[in-house]
Amino acid sequence: MITHEHADHISGAALFSQKHKVPVYCTAATFRAAGLQRAGVHGHGVFAHVAVEAGTPFDVGGLRLRPFSVPHDAVETVGYAVECEGERFGYATDLGHDPAPVREALMDCDVVMLESNHDVEMLRQGPYPQVIKDRVLGRHGHLDNRTAAALLCDVATERTRRVILAHLSRTNNRPDLALLAARGEFERRGRRAPVLHPARQAAPSEWFEV
Repeated sequence: MITHEHADHISGAALFSQKHKVPVYCTAATFRAAGLQRAGVHGHGVFAHVAVEAGTPFDVGGLRLRPFSVPHDAVETVGYAVECEGERFGYATDLGHDPAPVREALMDCDVVMLESNHDVEMLRQGPYPQVIKDRVLGRHGHLDNRTAAALLCDVATERTRRVILAHLSRTNNRPDLALLAARGEFERRGRRAPVLHPARQAAPSEWFEV
């Protein structure tokens, strides 16, 4: 399941498809922009591309997936809400703000994986060129820790048992800052926070059972 064509999200897609003999699911625009056909993914056969559309659910292996539009500077970025036997998982990374479709998709999930990309002051004081800083801070860039924390508080309910803070910048963020923002926002609203886990870039997380 591909969200958009940026290299950090698709560079292993074709190899994964070929190695495990599974199709690649993404929007038609993302398929073209990512150059997946040149990488060996085609419209038929084992290494197939299956086109998805935001707002149109589809089923894979007992899972029902609903792609939803995400505001990011790629051709047609989506997130995914996944349901199986009454359990719900919401996934959204690479988004500059949180419009209604994102909130609706992440609402009342058992597990949420949401980007908490940067600390605003670290980004502003950091080494990135100004044009990159402006991109990250823009409405089609990435969520900062505080904005992510506020969104999590808005969509998390009593059934939300775990939140995975994802896509943390190695240059402009730290896990403790992302956790502090999320915990602080739940405390400010007088609510008990779900279990919070900051995902690392250099190592896989443990398995989380829903």
